[in-house]
Amino acid sequence: IILKAANQAKDVTERTTLITKKIKELVTEEERKDSSIKANVSEMFVGKSYILFRYKVINDVRLVYAPPRNIGEFGGESDNWVWPRHTGDFSFLRAYVAPDGKPAKYSKDNVPYHPKKFLKVNADGVKEGDFVFILGYPGRTFKHQPSQFLQYQEEYQLPYIQSNYSWLIDLYKTFGDNDSEYALHIAPRIKSLANTEKNYRGKLQGLKRLQLVEKKQTEEKNLQDFINADAKLKNEYGNVLYDISKVYESINNTGRIPYLISLLTNYVNLYRLADIMIDYNLEMKKPDNERKTLYTENSKSNLISTINSQYKTLFPQADKEIFKKFITEALTLPEFKNVKALEYFRNGNVEDLVNNFYENSILLDSTKYFTLLNSSDERINEVNDPLLDFVSDLKETERELIKINSDNQGKLNVLLAQFMDVKRMYLNKTFVPDANSTLRLTYGYIKGYSPADATYYSPLTSLKGIVEKGTEDGDYKINKKLVELYNNKDYGRFKDKKLNDVPVAMLYNTDTSGGNSGSPVLNAYGEIIGVNYDRGFEATINDYAWSDDYSRSIGVDMRFVFWVAQKISGADNIVKEMGIKI
Repeated sequence: IILKAANQAKDVTERTTLITKKIKELVTEEERKDSSIKANVSEMFVGKSYILFRYKVINDVRLVYAPPRNIGEFGGESDNWVWPRHTGDFSFLRAYVAPDGKPAKYSKDNVPYHPKKFLKVNADGVKEGDFVFILGYPGRTFKHQPSQFLQYQEEYQLPYIQSNYSWLIDLYKTFGDNDSEYALHIAPRIKSLANTEKNYRGKLQGLKRLQLVEKKQTEEKNLQDFINADAKLKNEYGNVLYDISKVYESINNTGRIPYLISLLTNYVNLYRLADIMIDYNLEMKKPDNERKTLYTENSKSNLISTINSQYKTLFPQADKEIFKKFITEALTLPEFKNVKALEYFRNGNVEDLVNNFYENSILLDSTKYFTLLNSSDERINEVNDPLLDFVSDLKETERELIKINSDNQGKLNVLLAQFMDVKRMYLNKTFVPDANSTLRLTYGYIKGYSPADATYYSPLTSLKGIVEKGTEDGDYKINKKLVELYNNKDYGRFKDKKLNDVPVAMLYNTDTSGGNSGSPVLNAYGEIIGVNYDRGFEATINDYAWSDDYSRSIGVDMRFVFWVAQKISGADNIVKEMGIKI
């Protein structure tokens, strides 16, 4: 159905639009048939196959138990993407439905949900070499993309975002050191940035270590030789790889421009306020059903809340420094040389010009902002505000980029489908589609690894490691009752005989990605023996390729989960409810 609609397109740009439109129609129709489900159409192979998923959504989900914070967050950001790991990252939830068994919003009359089938929990644990598998919803992977995609990641996206996130983290911490209120406000953002920054750093290391771009290029050269050796294949697929490279020439020409706009929008409050003002002016000229979601009649309260949030979190000193940094860096990069908006800064001193924004812009005053927002188009256009002029020019570049991207994606939608077809013939095998937040299964073994020369990591950690890492404060602030129990060797039934200790976390060579956090780790009998929550630093490369040498996922061992619930919190009733004898 999707491809039939796409093939009616007059050009590649319209193809992308028609695919999006048809997906929206299908989702709307499915949800109209059954209001209790959420529908989603997912692209499995680019331009090749699409699957409709129907999800039964339970709206009333309640927290039953969470471990003490110094167990659930033990290691904090210091241990993120790190092995050995000792984090008790888990919680118990219970789903509730209406008395008739149907999903319903929260009500005191709702009852616990009883599914026809459920996974059993095994508290007897695992050992090195045991088979495991994971069912979950990994976010997005790119294993079937061509070499040009990986090259773009390695040269543009990853290093640009990673270096700027690293700089932002340092800046936020510096300002936070002198302002406790700001430090509290900015802490969640630092945590989010640090997670992505470390992830991208790991990906860059993996791309270089595994020489993925070079390997992909060699594979594609061999594929081209295969195509050229067959007249029929050459006639049908002879130009596919060349045409893909031409599309990526266009993508590379835009380089880091989309990411600069994204950084300014997300991390410079004053820029975002101008962005909203200009967008609002444009969107209000359209019929309500054609506007961006934030500017529809039904979203007025969300729009006002978004604007107020920008003012509430506006910290001019940091805002200015971020603005200056992003612009100064952009002026040194080749793809920005023809960006009209930056001419404003090429003709003057960046620091002085940005300071002028923060001294004279009408947008700094929230009362004037809302007055201007609700005034006529002519009034907005008459405002003499250099910041609005700059953002308006950059948004024109953004609109041009959207058109270019739509054209490129339309072309790739056709080319990558052909690429996969001929690659399948060349390798004479089928492929598993890239992850796209739909249900996937991955399997492997409890297995250690060697991330560096003369270094080996075994696959199970224990309470001993928590005690050794423990400090009075900070990321490794230790739970005192845990120390007491450990010193008394009070392990209960959850002791591992080989470790002579309670296992805490485990390592396994499954192929997981972002989105797999919270996925159950199952043994060969389909019983839950752990909960997946992270990958090793070297395994961030999983998004592009799986490596038996480096791909390791991390989960909490169910023996530690139940030991904490019973021994730390005295939640015997919950442990017993889950079928565990203690």
